[in-house]
Amino acid sequence: MPNMAWYYGLIAIGIIITAFALRRRRNLADWLTYFLFTTACSWVGESFILFVFHGYDYKPGIYRDLFANNILGHIIANSSYWAATAVAVMYYRTPARWIGVFSLGFMLTEVLFVRAGIYEQHWWRTWMTGICAFAFMLLMKMWYILLQNRTFAFPRIAVFWTIAWIMLQTPTSVLMLFDKQFFRVHWVENAYRDSTLFTGFVYHVFMASAVLLFMYVPKGWYWRLVPFVMLATTDTVLFHMGILQIAGNWNLIDLISIRAITLAVIYLLEHYSLREERVEGQETAR
Repeated sequence: MPNMAWYYGLIAIGIIITAFALRRRRNLADWLTYFLFTTACSWVGESFILFVFHGYDYKPGIYRDLFANNILGHIIANSSYWAATAVAVMYYRTPARWIGVFSLGFMLTEVLFVRAGIYEQHWWRTWMTGICAFAFMLLMKMWYILLQNRTFAFPRIAVFWTIAWIMLQTPTSVLMLFDKQFFRVHWVENAYRDSTLFTGFVYHVFMASAVLLFMYVPKGWYWRLVPFVMLATTDTVLFHMGILQIAGNWNLIDLISIRAITLAVIYLLEHYSLREERVEGQETAR
């Protein structure tokens, strides 16, 4: 638990930064959309470093398994500290020099975590974190400006693709931490890493694309039911193939119910948030 206290600190910092950001733009639906967008972008970037190339390890000390701890640390760091800072940068259109200062703050945090023994670097180095933090926050700021300009529909559509992906991926990651379900394709030996690689880089990428396709291209609300049918069918097939492995009191019906709720939240966010960022004609896709 002493290790975990440091990660609680990241959550506290994220809450403080979020309160500061909400002073600028009080619409909670918009904030949630931007928060999920920045979280998803940070998840994607770190997933390559952490789960594909194993550049470092988080050590919150909750689980015996190395990658279970990595998943927990990954969720906390990116869904609080990184995402909250990125949203604040977007809202305030922070100048590059201050983004540089924030990047130094991320580097300092990493140094403290390494010295406390709750984060271990392999081939990754702290200066890389500084470069990635600066590039990430600068990209988020530029994307926000593109959304506000309303010149092209693509920036807003891309936001909701990332949201669809993270909304599909998050229950999978959380359920793994409770040992309720895994997707085992045996690309690697570790079950947590194996499941993350398959769902995060293949399965939910494809399904998020399907969600966006049936949300924007065909006319008629009933087309939005197609991704649910696809998810329910594919999950059932993967379960009977032995790829989707379910344990404890969790079952396939529970998972399908989570899928339905997830899709409903995605559709509600698309409908009720970022209304000012819609370009002309985009509303006809609903």
